[in-house]
Amino acid sequence: MTLIVVTPIHNEANNIGILAQQLADSTRRPDLWIVVDDGSTDDGPAIVRGMNLPMETVVLSRENGGGLIGGSAFTAWQYGVDEAVRRCPEFDYVMKLDADVELPAKYLGLVLEECAGDQCLGLVGGVLVGKRDREQTVHVPGPVKLYSRSAYEAMSNVPRRVGFDVMDELAIKSVGLQVRVRKDLHFSVRRAIGASQGLVHGRRRNGQVCRWTGYWLPYFMLHAIRYVFRRPYVIGSMAMAYGFARAGAGPYPKELKAAHALEQRMKLRAAIRSPRRWIHETYGISE
Repeated sequence: MTLIVVTPIHNEANNIGILAQQLADSTRRPDLWIVVDDGSTDDGPAIVRGMNLPMETVVLSRENGGGLIGGSAFTAWQYGVDEAVRRCPEFDYVMKLDADVELPAKYLGLVLEECAGDQCLGLVGGVLVGKRDREQTVHVPGPVKLYSRSAYEAMSNVPRRVGFDVMDELAIKSVGLQVRVRKDLHFSVRRAIGASQGLVHGRRRNGQVCRWTGYWLPYFMLHAIRYVFRRPYVIGSMAMAYGFARAGAGPYPKELKAAHALEQRMKLRAAIRSPRRWIHETYGISE
C-alpha cells in the first residue's frame, strides 16, 4: 500500500519543519513526501532539505501562480503529484497535506486502515477541532485530503483552482465512490483556515469559491450570516458577499455545480425538519 503525500508551501518556514518532524514520528510514514516550494521568499525549503528524515523526501521549486485566490496551492499540489506519480507510478493513495497541520502520530495509519477495509472509499479524512476552526463534519477538510488512486483518477477533469477541494468530492461521488469523515480522528491547524494572506482576503476568497462551486443562493446567505460572528466579524461577511458578487461563473462544470446546490437544498431541508439532529450530525464529533 503505497502512500504519497504532497505539501505545497509558500513562506511556511514557521510550519514546515514542525510538520516534517511529525511525519517522521508518525506510526505510518509516507512512502514518498513531496514538498513543493511555490515561490517562497523565506527559508522553508532549506529547512526541509537540511533535515535527515526517515522517508524519501523531495523538495521541488516553481514560481507562484497567482497566489491563493488564483488557485496556486492546488496547481502547486498537482505539480508535486505529477512528479510523485513519475517516481511511483503504481501508487495506491495520494494526499494533500498542508504545512500548518498539527498531525497526530497515529493519523496516517488510521486513515489507511480505514481505506484498506473498503474498496469503495475514495476520499477519507478526520475532523478539524478547535473552537476557532470548527467546520461542518460532513466534508473532508482541505488541509488533509487523502484520495485513493481511483478517486484521484475520477478528479482528472476538475480544474485545479480555488474551490477544487469542494468539487473534488462531487466528482468522486459521481463515479460511485464514497467520501467519509472519521469523526473520532481529530487534527488541528496552527493558523486560522483561510488566513494565510489575511482574514479579509480569505473571506473574499471564500465568497468567490461559493460562487464558482454553485452555492444555492439561500444557502450562501446563511453561510455569510454565520461569518458575521467570526473574526473579522461584519467586515468578513461583507468581503464574502463582495467575492461572491464579483466572481463570475468560474471554471467548474455545470453538472458538478448543480449537484452541489442539490446537496445544499437537501441539507437545509434536513435542518428544518430536525434542527437538533442536523446540528449533531453536521457539527458533532466523537471523542
